[in-house]
Amino acid sequence: MGQSFDQMDSVVLLLSSLEHLIEQRQWTNVVAGTDIFFAWIETKHLVRISPDVFLMPWRSERPRPTSIQTWKRGHNPPSVAIEIVSEDWRKDYEQLPPKYEQLDVEELFIYDIEGARRSMLPGSKPARGATRYTFQRYARDDEGQWVRTYTGDGACWSSVLEVHLVTVDTEQGPRPRLSFDPSGCELVPTVAEHERRLKEAERERAEAADQRAEVDRERAKAADQRAEAAAQRAEAEGLRAASLEAELASLKAALLARDLPPEDSPSE
Repeated sequence: MGQSFDQMDSVVLLLSSLEHLIEQRQWTNVVAGTDIFFAWIETKHLVRISPDVFLMPWRSERPRPTSIQTWKRGHNPPSVAIEIVSEDWRKDYEQLPPKYEQLDVEELFIYDIEGARRSMLPGSKPARGATRYTFQRYARDDEGQWVRTYTGDGACWSSVLEVHLVTVDTEQGPRPRLSFDPSGCELVPTVAEHERRLKEAERERAEAADQRAEVDRERAKAADQRAEAAAQRAEAEGLRAASLEAELASLKAALLARDLPPEDSPSE
């Protein structure tokens, strides 16, 4: 069955943020992917399933296989699988969990976009009285039994990824996201979001550097102006001092001339 735009958009968001989480935490020998077939019965290769989003152990060997067959050496089931519910939601609700139990996945999350949409509309009722949930989580309990550990519309914790799965409201409708906090305030960014943040941070640093440079230029200009003003004051003071000295010399000369005795008159 083909994917709807809602499913495709949800897969892209989750996969990209999961890839960023791997890089951020420097996880090695793991790989995230989508739509790869996992088979677990050697005699029945067509008994298989392809998770919408998954994280699985994988060493760096290349090329990677086009499908995973868990009876082969190095082919492991996913540590985490996330399924986005299709239009045939009843089938997904009923058939996905037992398949992933047989595949021996550590954690399975089922995200229902319609369930999330209805949870955002108070008073709305599921079709035909059926109950639809935003999130379901399946894992093994302490006794090794495959059980559903969570159903609801709130944040759902992943013990493998150590983040929450939350739903956020977007212009396109509700979308699943990974989040460091249950409120969805600290979303794990997608690769594109992270790159935008880096570019924005770099732009802000460049602007701050330009502002500091402008401040330094203004300070240097002001210092030059103060130095020029000081030089002008010094020059003016020098001129005044020279003028005063000249005036004083003139006064002294006048006083000296006034105090000198008159010259002797010539003899008759």
